[in-house]
Amino acid sequence: MTADHPLRPLFNPRSIAFVGGSNLRPALRYHRDQGFAGPTYVVNAKHESLGGYPCTPSIEDLPEAPDLAFIAIRREAAIEAIAALRTRGCRAVVCNAAGFAELGDAGTGLQADYLAAVGDMAALGPNSIGLANFADPMAAMMDHFGVAKAERGVAIVSQGGGLLCDVVFADRGLRVTHLVGCGNQAKTTVADCLDYMLDDPRVSAVGLTFEGLPDTATLRRAAVKALRLGKPIVAFKLGRSAAGSRASASHTASMTGAGAAWDALFDRLGIVTADSESTFIETLKLFDSGQVPKGRRVLVTAASGMMGIMLADHLSAAGFEMPQPGPSVVARLRELLPGIATPGNPQDITMAAWNDLDRQRAIYSTLLEEDYDIAMMLQNYPREGMWDITEYAAQVDAIGAACQGRPVVGMQVAPLADCFPAHARLHTESHGLAAMQGLEECMAALKAAVTWRERRTELLAGSLEDLERGAPAAPANAARLDEAEAKALIAAAGVPVPASRVAAPEGAARAASGLGFPVALKALDARLLHKTEAGAVRLGLRDEAEVEAAIAGMRADMARLAPEIPLSRVLVERMAPDVVAEVMASVSLDPVVGPLMMIAGGGVEAELWGDSTLLAFPATRTEIERALDRLKVSQRIAGWRGRPPGDRAALVDALLALARLAEDRGGMFGEIEINPILVGREGVLAVDAVMTLARAEAQVA
Repeated sequence: MTADHPLRPLFNPRSIAFVGGSNLRPALRYHRDQGFAGPTYVVNAKHESLGGYPCTPSIEDLPEAPDLAFIAIRREAAIEAIAALRTRGCRAVVCNAAGFAELGDAGTGLQADYLAAVGDMAALGPNSIGLANFADPMAAMMDHFGVAKAERGVAIVSQGGGLLCDVVFADRGLRVTHLVGCGNQAKTTVADCLDYMLDDPRVSAVGLTFEGLPDTATLRRAAVKALRLGKPIVAFKLGRSAAGSRASASHTASMTGAGAAWDALFDRLGIVTADSESTFIETLKLFDSGQVPKGRRVLVTAASGMMGIMLADHLSAAGFEMPQPGPSVVARLRELLPGIATPGNPQDITMAAWNDLDRQRAIYSTLLEEDYDIAMMLQNYPREGMWDITEYAAQVDAIGAACQGRPVVGMQVAPLADCFPAHARLHTESHGLAAMQGLEECMAALKAAVTWRERRTELLAGSLEDLERGAPAAPANAARLDEAEAKALIAAAGVPVPASRVAAPEGAARAASGLGFPVALKALDARLLHKTEAGAVRLGLRDEAEVEAAIAGMRADMARLAPEIPLSRVLVERMAPDVVAEVMASVSLDPVVGPLMMIAGGGVEAELWGDSTLLAFPATRTEIERALDRLKVSQRIAGWRGRPPGDRAALVDALLALARLAEDRGGMFGEIEINPILVGREGVLAVDAVMTLARAEAQVA
C-alpha cells in the first residue's frame, strides 16, 4: 500500500473528526477503546464535550483538516458538512446518514448532491455503519464491535453492517484485521475496498458480502490481483432470489437469475462462494490458517466408529477420496491398535487407546505413511466442568505430532459447532492444525479450499489480462432478428447450420424438393420466439405433398394460436441425421456481470430437465470444456450405456464460435440463443436461433 493511495485516509488516517450529537457516544467509546493514537476531534455546537472528547463548534473551527471524518447527522446537514470538510482539505468520509438512493427515486436527487459534495474524497456510504482497523488500531463505527489487535487475519468487507456484527459475535476463532461497512456504495464500493485490502501483507484473505455492485470492472481487477498474490476471496452474495434484471420471453431469461449470474462470474474469477454465514466464517478461517490441501485424499480418524462413518459420508458427497491403507501399513497397525479396532480409513482409534499418548502417536504416524493430503480428527468437546478435557487434548497432541514435517493438512473437526471451546481451538492451532466447527460447514470450507487451489492453478496458466475486461454496455434500441437472419450471422461466425432456403408459403414445396427430403418447415417472423407453441413448425416432411399439407395446417394453427402473426414467409431446412443429443446454448448480456454463456441439455425441453450451467466471459475453449463437464448431457454425448458417442469436439468448436461472435459484436447484441444444437455422431447443427442486436446492426444483418 502506498501513502498516496486514495483509500489510505479511510483505513489509516492520521487524524479523525466525528460530526454529530449525543448519538455519537457509542462510536466515540469504541474509538477510544480501540486505541487510536492520532488526534481525535468532535464537531458539535451544543455540547462542550462528548464521550470524553472536547467539542469544536464547527468544521471551520477545527485546528486542522482531518484525514477522516465520521458523519452522523441528518442527511441534508450531512451533505453540507461533507462539502465543508472537503473545502477544509479532508480526504475521506464515512456517511452514517441514511435516506439516499437506497430509498429509490425519493433519494436519487439527494444522492447526486451527496456525490457532488464528496468530490474526489474516498467515501463510505451513505447509510454506512463505518469501519474498524484491528491491525492499525482505529474505529470509526456507529457501535461497539469489540476491541481487538490482529497481527494477521482476514478482512471483511460488507455492504451492510449486520453481518459484521455476526462475524465478531460468533465464537469461532476467526482472526479479523478489518471490518468495513460500505453502505449504498455511492462512491467507494465493496470492490474498491477489496482491492485496497489485498495489498496489505497482514491480510490473508478477504470476505465479501453484498447485494449488488455498480459494475464489475474493479472486482475483476481485484480478483486478478488476488490470484497473483495467492490470497483467496470468499463471497457471500445476498439477494440471490431476485428475478433477472432483463424482461425477456426467451428460454435463457427463464433459466438464469441474479444468483446464477454472479456464481458464474465468481467461478470465472477464482472467487470462492459461501451460502451461509457459518460457511462464510469457516471458509475464511480455513484460508487464514494457511491449511489449503494440495489434493483430495483424506485420512479420517475418530474415537468412535459411527462418528468416522458420518464424516466419511460427508467427504464422499463433497467429492473427496478416502484411500485405504496398504498391506504393510495394515500389518503395523494391527500391532499398534487395540484388539477391538480394525485397520482402515476411517480409522476408529477406539476408547481403549484414549489415554495412551505414545500409542496414539505411533498409530497416527503409521497411518500417515500413506500419501494423504488431509488428516482429519473428529471429536466434540464437552461443556466446561463435564469432563476432564486433558484426555481430549491428548488426541490433538498425537495427530499434531504425526503431521509435523509431512506435506499434509491436519485438522480437528467438531461436528457440532458449539462443541469446540476457545481454549481447545487455541490448543489445536498451536500444533499447526486447523480448528473447524460444524461438520457441514467444514465440508463446504474444505471443498472451497481445494477448489480454489485447483482453480487458481488453471487461471494462472491462462490469460489474466482477459479476465480484467469489463462488461460492454447493453445495446440501445435492440431489434430481434428472425431465424433466417440469426442463422446467417451464426453461420458466418462458424456455427454449423442446416442447408436451407427461405420461401413464400406457395413456393415451399419447390424449395424443399431442391434441398432434398426429408425437410423441416418453419414460419419466419422475428416475433415467433417459441414456434412449437404457435403451431409454426413441421418436421420430417418426406415429399412435396406433405410440405403442401404442412403449409395448410400451419396456416390454420397459427391463425388460432398466434393470430397476430400472419404466415408470409417460411424457412425450409434439410433434416439432421444421427442425432445423439440436444444442447441449448445462449449468450446474454447481464447489465452488471457482463456477457454470460449458458449451456444446457435437453434442447426445447431444457427448462424441464434443468441441466444447465453458466459461464462468465471470457469464454475460452478450456472454460467451455469445464462447463460441459458439469452437465449430465455430457454423459450422453460421451456414449451413455454403450450408445454411440456424439461429436463433442465439434460441439465445443460451435460453442467457441458463438462466444467469439458475441465478443466481436461487443455491446451490440442483447441475446443470442441457439436451441437446440443437434449433436450428431459426426458434426453438429444449430437448428434454431434467436438473436437481438442494436437496431443499426440488425438492419445491416
